[in-house]
Amino acid sequence: MGSKGTNTKSFALWEELPHLRVTPEAGVVSIYKRNQHESVSLEGRPYQIHIPVPETKGGIRKSLRTPDRTYAISKAEEMVVDVKVQLKQGGSVRPLPVTDLVEKFLKSKSVRIRGEWDGKEDAGRRSITKERYGLIAGKLRNYLVPFLGARTDARSIAASKWNEWEIWRREQVKQQPKAITLQNEMGMIRECWKWAMENSLIPFLPKLPFHQENLITDDKVRRDTWEPKEWSSFARKVREWLKTQEVNNQDDYWDAWVAYQMLFFLANNGMRVGEICKVRRKDIQFYERKTTQKHKSVCALVQVHKSTKTGAREVNAMGGIFAKRIWDKSTFKKKDDFLFCHLDGSAFTTSQFRKKFEKMVAFTNEDERWGKHFVPYALRHFYASIRLQHGTSRSALCENMGVTEPYLRKHYSHYLTRLATADLMKMDKEIGLGGTIIPAGEDFMVPDMSDDGVTNNLDTDKMN
Repeated sequence: MGSKGTNTKSFALWEELPHLRVTPEAGVVSIYKRNQHESVSLEGRPYQIHIPVPETKGGIRKSLRTPDRTYAISKAEEMVVDVKVQLKQGGSVRPLPVTDLVEKFLKSKSVRIRGEWDGKEDAGRRSITKERYGLIAGKLRNYLVPFLGARTDARSIAASKWNEWEIWRREQVKQQPKAITLQNEMGMIRECWKWAMENSLIPFLPKLPFHQENLITDDKVRRDTWEPKEWSSFARKVREWLKTQEVNNQDDYWDAWVAYQMLFFLANNGMRVGEICKVRRKDIQFYERKTTQKHKSVCALVQVHKSTKTGAREVNAMGGIFAKRIWDKSTFKKKDDFLFCHLDGSAFTTSQFRKKFEKMVAFTNEDERWGKHFVPYALRHFYASIRLQHGTSRSALCENMGVTEPYLRKHYSHYLTRLATADLMKMDKEIGLGGTIIPAGEDFMVPDMSDDGVTNNLDTDKMN
């Protein structure tokens, strides 16, 4: 072992290891100590390593983080084996910044984006919507990259690093993310890391990030929604919000009125916002159903488009009156015209409805009044909860909402014992226990709380 060079970039100790090469044609691996660490004794300075790699500029240079020669040689031997495996698998030994890895992964995902009106049967089972791609891209760019460091070499991430994720993630925002949000983000990170390993961009590890993570239990993945009494209060107050919109111009008032009808329609059928935004006039059929001897309710059969999250299905929707109001008032009457549309006939989007929804709940002060956080998806959860409480069977509800029974149990388990009340409490008077048979209740339909019982129609004078 000796020194190498005499300038400021020279090495105090330099030793070639003839038995170590990554390929027969590559140069010999060397370990060395730098001259720059003059404040530290030569014996205490950490060893560095140089691994020549064909077709790379300068090969690999990095610290071995030990001043002990024997241990340095042992680590050098391990590193050479890792490099050989990496090259054998077709990977690169050049540093791969985390931000570059994420962008490569997103590029691979972008080719799976299906057309706006394509279903999975058109674009493939692994295809995704543009909205889903946007969500994945946002999560990885906004959280994964800052967590690991944009310029950090993705190949050097230790498995233990992922143990810090949850604490770091919760420190980034004032409003604590829900456990289900963190779980979904972990899934996105796992997919990205698995893809990188499968494509030899990073070393293979036997465990993916968050391996066997048990973040939450099944009964804690519910979104906030209204209890029946809370909804009644909201329904009254949101009517006042609609009245305040009458001072707006014609386009804005129409949008507010349509969003109001969408709110109650969603609460009565459990459809996703993205599903009703794609409904055309040809996709809906209205019918009347007797609720009592004196009253009838307007219902609807809605054909959900194949391009939506769970594909095509038919929804038997209560609260058809809310869609019928728009059907009657809209000037766009052709079969292919959108039902939930603006005054120019263009379809409402999920983001446009969300903005109106946020204004409604801000006006009624829902979050503060009930200590919850309401989002448009809360309407779907409200529908499911109410249906379960009113005795709708699980299988019928699952078919109508486009979900599986395990999903229903996972998200609505707190209502299933209420659903079983009839079975648990019924008594047969024929066996002498004095029980009485309780007749089935009337159909439940969420009204818009009109005080006089008259449907809330658009002010036609204002629209003329």
